[in-house]
Amino acid sequence: MQYLMMDLHQRFIGTLNYNTPLAVGDKFEASNAKTYTVVSIDASRNPSKKHKSVTVIANGASARSN
Repeated sequence: MQYLMMDLHQRFIGTLNYNTPLAVGDKFEASNAKTYTVVSIDASRNPSKKHKSVTVIANGASARSN
């Protein structure tokens, strides 16, 4: 399945081809070697296509911690 990756401000990060469907809370490593966590999935872009938009946050050193 192909996903369009967006950050929390809905800025396009890139595309992701993933063999299994993603769910909120899933963590994955993208082709840029960064690890992300899925925080939202929007399948309403075009339900007839396999493209979905996922909102992600970066994990690790680049992610903000409280």
